[in-house]
Amino acid sequence: MKAHKSALHPIAAAVSLACLAVSVPAVANDDAEQAKSGIEVIEITATKRVTNLMDTPVAVSAFTQEAMDRQGIKNVKDIANLVPNLAISMEGSQQAPVISMRGVRSTNVTELGDPSVGIHLDGVYSPRTQGALSLMFDNERVEVLRGPQGTLFGRNSTVGSINIITNKPDFAGVEGNINLELGRWDAKELHGMINIPISDTFAIRAAGKVHERDSYMDVYYDPNQYDQRYLSDEVINAAPIDPADAITNTQKNNWWIDWAGGGDQIRELTKADESDSYGNIDEFAYRLSSLWEPNNDLAVNLTYQYYKNKGAGQKETANCEKMKGRPTYDDNGEVNGVSDCTTFSPHNNNYTAIVNVPGKLIVDMHMLRGNINYDINKDLAFVYNFGWENQRRELAQDIENSYDVWDGAMFFLPGTASRSYFHEMQLQSQATSPFSWIVGANLFHEKTTTRGYYDNSINDKTFWLQPDRSSDSYALFAQGTYDITDRLHLTLGYRYSDEEKEDKGGNNMTCSNDNGCAVGWWARDLLNELPANYYEDESLYEPGTDNSNKGSWDNHDYRIGLDYDLSDNTMIYGSIATGFKAGGIGDVFDWTDDLTGEYHRIATKFDPEEVTTYEIGAKSKLLDNKLHLQATYFFQDYDNMQYSSVGTVGYRNQQQPVYDDDGMPVFDDEGNPVLEWREQPVVAYYTQNVPSSEIQGIELEFQWEAWENGKISGYATWTDTEIVDDWHTKWDYDPRYLFGIGYDESVDPENEALKTNLKGNELAMTPKYTLNLNIDHYFDLGEYGAIIPWLNFHWEDEAYLTVWNVDKHTDDMDFAIADEDIHYSDDKRDSYLLINANLRYNAPEEIWYAEAFIQNATDESVQHWSNADQGYNQGTYNTPRYYGIRVGYNFY
Repeated sequence: MKAHKSALHPIAAAVSLACLAVSVPAVANDDAEQAKSGIEVIEITATKRVTNLMDTPVAVSAFTQEAMDRQGIKNVKDIANLVPNLAISMEGSQQAPVISMRGVRSTNVTELGDPSVGIHLDGVYSPRTQGALSLMFDNERVEVLRGPQGTLFGRNSTVGSINIITNKPDFAGVEGNINLELGRWDAKELHGMINIPISDTFAIRAAGKVHERDSYMDVYYDPNQYDQRYLSDEVINAAPIDPADAITNTQKNNWWIDWAGGGDQIRELTKADESDSYGNIDEFAYRLSSLWEPNNDLAVNLTYQYYKNKGAGQKETANCEKMKGRPTYDDNGEVNGVSDCTTFSPHNNNYTAIVNVPGKLIVDMHMLRGNINYDINKDLAFVYNFGWENQRRELAQDIENSYDVWDGAMFFLPGTASRSYFHEMQLQSQATSPFSWIVGANLFHEKTTTRGYYDNSINDKTFWLQPDRSSDSYALFAQGTYDITDRLHLTLGYRYSDEEKEDKGGNNMTCSNDNGCAVGWWARDLLNELPANYYEDESLYEPGTDNSNKGSWDNHDYRIGLDYDLSDNTMIYGSIATGFKAGGIGDVFDWTDDLTGEYHRIATKFDPEEVTTYEIGAKSKLLDNKLHLQATYFFQDYDNMQYSSVGTVGYRNQQQPVYDDDGMPVFDDEGNPVLEWREQPVVAYYTQNVPSSEIQGIELEFQWEAWENGKISGYATWTDTEIVDDWHTKWDYDPRYLFGIGYDESVDPENEALKTNLKGNELAMTPKYTLNLNIDHYFDLGEYGAIIPWLNFHWEDEAYLTVWNVDKHTDDMDFAIADEDIHYSDDKRDSYLLINANLRYNAPEEIWYAEAFIQNATDESVQHWSNADQGYNQGTYNTPRYYGIRVGYNFY
């Protein structure tokens, strides 16, 4: 383990927290008495056997469905604020949650990437994070484990795991509920369940939800953009405007409108329908589950779930808060004014999009899961978990958002799919001896198929045809806990993992001006006569690089842990654990230089991630079970973190149009464009490895029944991250605009002026301090029911949204942008405070309830994803102020 400049500080703090936890007087109660009064005892399966949350020597947070409903949790991305050191962003182009925990995340959300936080549904691994968006209804609980879960959960759980445990059928009797939410932007959500025991040994349960909501974004269709094929005649023929009234970049700067006959051709924008534009919600899901228990030794649970999303998807937009006050300069470099988003947008807010491609997101997902538990005898149990997933996806996404006149759009077509299966068998000891253990093996397979294309309407297009990309892995694992004494327990765990990834017959095909497939920038009318789906025909494209590629990796993980019961109510623990995420393969790129004839071929691959985590902690039930404290200190030595982005893998000479001093194309006497040889980048989406990083922090969770019928709960964290080894890499944070250099220079991989060393940078989405506080009170009205107000404060310190830490590198390279202007386009997010509240009425015996709620009461706009381009800090943001009512009815 490498030395760290501030390692002593958090250790001392953690020890102090632990001492505080164990020094408060506590009365020893058995679990039965504690369950009658004080804080509810929550049972979890973080160690793949049922244990009490407060008796489990792992950093874990657990939430019941009722608790999540109170806080407005709709899907997995909404749980981020409930868990210390957890952040979940929505990446715009792939419409996928990006999960970050303790400073680590995966930015590759394509079929080539894997998350760093594993998601398990009823014990079954789920490979695609999109599938977890539908799961926050009718659950028994959600468990979030922090730190490597390599030995028991394995695949892609290097910094943690999210385990979603759904409600199972029971035999107690018929019961059910129905719940309705109505909110701002015409939001409507209906969900419910019914449980039916068919006999004493067989029961079924059905649950479902429907969620619709209009967009909270201001989305406009722009007929002035080059490609009009996706727009209605009404939009295309919108009223002309005076050039002096032009707002957007395409109203001001496109040459084709001026050529077509003057400024009277400039058209006004048309507001999109809020019910069917970027930012809306239109989804439903249902779950059918059965439970068969023919005797006391055997339980068989089978669950089928279906999810359908047919909304418009999210949209990355400029951060207008950062743009406010941005200086503008004249030709002499002197400040001649200031700008904000109104210089290119109708509104000065983070939620305005100007597009010519309507959004479309279709996710169609089937999931089947099964659990078999069989007690072989009083000392031995057998567990078999299995699952199957089939996800189909379609997408249409406007990319450039009118920030640049060079049109761009991304499409995933029917046939894009992911299919996977998972099997795991375990043998577990029953708790009848000082040594409890579990051994197991699992097998995982995923095959993805991708059909889609990137359409640069003025230039070349790329079609992705990836019929067979697969991942295959298997693992053997064992973990046991030995009671050295009644109070001291030793845990040892081991896992062997083997993984292989392969691309068979993949191809990135091209459609260019050179081969006559693409309609060039000089023939807008010809382009707009084509059908909107014209370039979906893969036969138009020239075969490109054969992406056939393969890689395999194996690894040995371990866990060593000691925990000691200081009393019946207090334990301390420490552990050393490792985690592993396999390496991967990327696209293969080859090209022949048009001028020199030289052939180039690059097969991209990346190395596995490895982490070793040292952790100490304490858990205590105090004040007659009225106060629960969990304190944890961790130190992570993380190697080869995988970072993905769009970059240049090489360059080629091609003939390109010549432009005059005004930026207009030059034509010869016969009306043909004048061309010249120019080096052009070979742009690729690929993954590189970040050298060693060190991450440490303190996490303090608490639940306190501070007064009769009143509770305070939440957490506080301190986290420090740093890249500690040299990482010399090409600058990748919007170099063309941030540096103010020419395009050719910005994409030249040999340009030393764009190389930098990111050693010393902080990792993304990791504020140094966070605080989450919940306050509620139960007003008992006796025979009239109860009123329960709830208030939540969530505060986070400033943080970086990417690994680039732009403001730290103003002296490393020759920036053309003034240092004082870095703020307007950098990747730093200011600290923020969110306030949420609700007021609930429970009828007697909780037969029905009614609730008024408000989320983000102060209407804070918080950026969670950053993708700088065209000189703007772009990204996705939280939902603006949202409010409404909920009502529900329970029947038994």
